[in-house]
Amino acid sequence: MCCVMICWSKYPFVRLLIPFSIGIWLAYVDENHYVSEKLVDFLLIIITILLTSLILISVFIKNYRYRYVFSITLNVFLLILAFSLVKGNDYKLKVNDLSDLSFSPEYYVARLSEYPVVKENSVKVMVEILEIGGESSVRHKFKAKTIAYFEKNEESLSLNYGDCIAFVTNPEEVKKTPNPEQFDYKSYLYRKGVTHQVYLKSDKWIDLSYNRSNPIYRFSYFVRDCLLSRMQMLGVDNEEYAVAAAILLGYDDSMPMELRQKYVAAGAMHILCVSGLHVGLVFMVFSYLLAFLDEKKKMQRLLKYIVLLFLIWFYALLAGLAPSILRATIMLSFVVIGDIINRKGVLLNSLAASAMILLCVNPANLFDIGFMLSYVAVVGIVILQKPISKLIYSKYKMVNKIWEITSVTIAAQIATAPFTIYYLHQFPTYFWLSNLFMTPASSVVITAGMLMLLLSFIPYINIMVAFLVSKMIFVMNKGVEFIETLPFSIIKGIYIDEIQFVILMFLLLFILLFVELRKKRFIFYSMMLVLSFLIVNFCNVLEQKKQKEIVIYSINGATAVDFIIGREHFLLSDSTFFEDKSAFSYNIENFLVKKGVFWGGKTLMFCDNFNGFFLKKRKSVVIFGEKVLGMSDGSDFLSDSLSYKIPVDFMLVYGRKRQTVTSLLNVYNFDYLIIDQSVPAYLASEMIEESEKLGIKYHSIREKGAFLIK
Repeated sequence: MCCVMICWSKYPFVRLLIPFSIGIWLAYVDENHYVSEKLVDFLLIIITILLTSLILISVFIKNYRYRYVFSITLNVFLLILAFSLVKGNDYKLKVNDLSDLSFSPEYYVARLSEYPVVKENSVKVMVEILEIGGESSVRHKFKAKTIAYFEKNEESLSLNYGDCIAFVTNPEEVKKTPNPEQFDYKSYLYRKGVTHQVYLKSDKWIDLSYNRSNPIYRFSYFVRDCLLSRMQMLGVDNEEYAVAAAILLGYDDSMPMELRQKYVAAGAMHILCVSGLHVGLVFMVFSYLLAFLDEKKKMQRLLKYIVLLFLIWFYALLAGLAPSILRATIMLSFVVIGDIINRKGVLLNSLAASAMILLCVNPANLFDIGFMLSYVAVVGIVILQKPISKLIYSKYKMVNKIWEITSVTIAAQIATAPFTIYYLHQFPTYFWLSNLFMTPASSVVITAGMLMLLLSFIPYINIMVAFLVSKMIFVMNKGVEFIETLPFSIIKGIYIDEIQFVILMFLLLFILLFVELRKKRFIFYSMMLVLSFLIVNFCNVLEQKKQKEIVIYSINGATAVDFIIGREHFLLSDSTFFEDKSAFSYNIENFLVKKGVFWGGKTLMFCDNFNGFFLKKRKSVVIFGEKVLGMSDGSDFLSDSLSYKIPVDFMLVYGRKRQTVTSLLNVYNFDYLIIDQSVPAYLASEMIEESEKLGIKYHSIREKGAFLIK
């Protein structure tokens, strides 16, 4: 009898995907490289032995009672194979590990490995280093990825995918996240095979005037740029152009952050990601156009399927080969191939097969939130949509149709909820309302948009279609904007820890199993998991009520100090940080959510004096519990020592004015100096040097990140 009565023979790739994913996860967990290169070579020998064993077992062991031997061997083989796949392509790039080089590089030769993105003050692009030049013009071949930021000028704006350049600036290792719980950009790049980045001023690089690019990618970029230009020429501009570019071609670099946030708040961000809906519509449109090939002749039908496969893969290439579109394209390819050979597959098995293919190509996809959400949403829709849709039935067809669309949205939202809460700490309240309107609207926009692109070279008709597409997108944007303005449109500040996330994942699994198998035991398991979740949450709340911390954040060009007690916090900041909502969201919001004080906060200014129960401030001295924090921005500069010095536990220096440790010691009596990020680098270096001479402990936020006092 199969485990919990699931007929695993229908889902072979689901079984294969589980150990393969675990192997990838274990490899990435080993960030400190406890597994050496020699051990990786040894693992390759084990893989060979296991593969040989699998062949021998399948040939000689025919008794059904011993099937577990083959199953265990296969699982171990896949786990070690996935582990070795990641470790064998170690992402710690030696080319940029300059300390390991026996010479000082004089220049680097690299090529642009993707299309450049124009930022506000720079041009950002991924470059692949091909070689470095050492002493006496000796060339050394290397292969590594680096993020390059070019100074924005006419020359950098003219760069294209595949262009080769030479530069002399040494790449720097990407720094660790300076603030607790801030988005870990270093790990994000590491999983993409990148550990370094470089900023290139106009006089530090030259264009070598030759192009080394993949002709397929080059052609797809060329076609995409032509289509984007045609859209603008036809009058699709501003926010309508940004949405059209994203929804039709997967190009979201022109999307304003405010508009993006509106779609997030409305729970309709998936509309802007090219995914299964888009690929399915492309397939349907061209399948209809090629209907004349639906004859009884086998070769004609084969030709139609080949053309359709080419078109959906070319469209995936145009849209940037994101995980969501690759998943849909691979699955649809399975369906097409199944029709060719007259075999119908199981959707969940095809889903697992596409996931395994994508993980083989790029194991880092396992940690891509877009990858996870894409697959989990489809699983939720496949298993939960029908049971949910059966809950309500009406004699009116329109009501049934509305409920059918809503049930799809609810199924996807249930499946993705643990991920959105764990990674994004928020939940869109009106997702059902936005998708009820956005799903049919986006389908019409995508279909009309593709028609616009196909007819873009036919005079008059192209302008008329472009006008209609633009107005439909305008209505979509207004609809999203209206939903965002509704009260509690998005619930923010939700936090669950790793244990709660795992509990929710198992809860989701048992719900899916109950829906699929109708076994009451899964209801009991689910209730036990809910109880466990509540117990963990209660323990977390108790811990939060005990907390008492001072946090001095690392904010570029600004200063922010947080005083956390229980489930409340008092944020002391300058006017620069107070007015910049994006800086708050990017740097400290996740930390406050984790601490449980996101909704229980009060913002204070450095210029204010206050006398609270927990927190007291008088001019440049703050008393918080038993700790005293002195603060100086250089305004009170004294050359003579006071007869009575103010005793403080920590001394915080901030601002751009010149200060010395000696002048501070004339006023304050302290043993620990904290140098804020707002202090210019050259002044911070002077104060560090002076502190070392005076024997005073110090913490440079610019170098070491945020400072926490418990």
